[in-house]
Amino acid sequence: MKVSTLVDFFDRLYPFALAEEWDNVGLIVGDSKAEVTGVALCLDVTHNVLDEAIENGCNVVVTHHPVIFRAIKRLNAGELQGGLVAKAFQHGISLVALHTNLDSAVGGLNDTLSELFGLREVKPLVDSGRERFYKLAVFVPPDHAEKVREAMCAQGAGVIGDYEHCSFSTPGEGSFRGVEGRTNPFTGTPGTLEKAGEVKLEVMLRREIAGRVISAMIGAHPYEEVAHDLIPLHNKEGGTGLARIAKCDETTLDEFVRKVQGLGILVTRVMGDPQKPIKRVALCSGAGSDFTGYAISQGADVYLTAELKHHHGLAADQRGMALIETDHYTLEQKHWPKLAALLKQQYPDLKTKVSERGPSLWRGA
Repeated sequence: MKVSTLVDFFDRLYPFALAEEWDNVGLIVGDSKAEVTGVALCLDVTHNVLDEAIENGCNVVVTHHPVIFRAIKRLNAGELQGGLVAKAFQHGISLVALHTNLDSAVGGLNDTLSELFGLREVKPLVDSGRERFYKLAVFVPPDHAEKVREAMCAQGAGVIGDYEHCSFSTPGEGSFRGVEGRTNPFTGTPGTLEKAGEVKLEVMLRREIAGRVISAMIGAHPYEEVAHDLIPLHNKEGGTGLARIAKCDETTLDEFVRKVQGLGILVTRVMGDPQKPIKRVALCSGAGSDFTGYAISQGADVYLTAELKHHHGLAADQRGMALIETDHYTLEQKHWPKLAALLKQQYPDLKTKVSERGPSLWRGA
């Protein structure tokens, strides 16, 4: 399997189009044509993580935080970032980042945390607002409609929620006249106005796969010139967005904190009455202080995230919402075992390892 195939798998799981505009996701460093020997999963790229990957024969390191985040003007192997990139290239290691796309996606990091906390009726706290879809309509002879439909769906078209191979067809009549000496029509004679029965075949697709779907459609179509429409849609991706809000079985703030700690997540600070009833929980993986206002406005009893700011804490206190602050690493590290299992399910022979050398920087006082 090539690195590009693995990256496409991640794109299907956690679409890169869901990443925030300021983010950097996908294949950051490496060779898309290289054969994958093994995959290491970690939160951050460090020299220890790269050494571990080399020792274990893993030439792909999948991280949450991208090694190259913002635009850079120079790479110096004697500095931290440049040294990491240089070591990766030296040892043929590709670095892939799944960052805010993993945070926002259905089944991603925030959904994993919601499952671990036993939450239900989980919804995005902040809707992604992404209008990510096209409708592709193509006109095809009835006898070739199934072949064309299968070709498009094989490239990822026709997915609506948890349903695959979704399409709609309408019978009709097409007309055309091929220019003499320049055309060889599938049916009829050049220079003659022809009318033929056709099917209008329609599928939805994500914008980022439009190129490959159209190529597959044209390859399966019998016509020399394929009439088709590619229409932008205003449909939004359901269930995606940063952070989550959900219901839980009634508990107290103190009991909920103990549940979080019992999962191995380091709780650094708690604000609120320990006996405060908790029925509605908001959470955000990583540094989600800026979403405190969303949690307040949607009636959360408690908001859990990392690296909370003082003025956000003050706003929560005045509105009666409790806060649980965790450290960044132990909160976000919880998704990697799930991703490792998904990789093993998809590629049973692939060597997959969750890094044991990631930097958990903090300890409880």
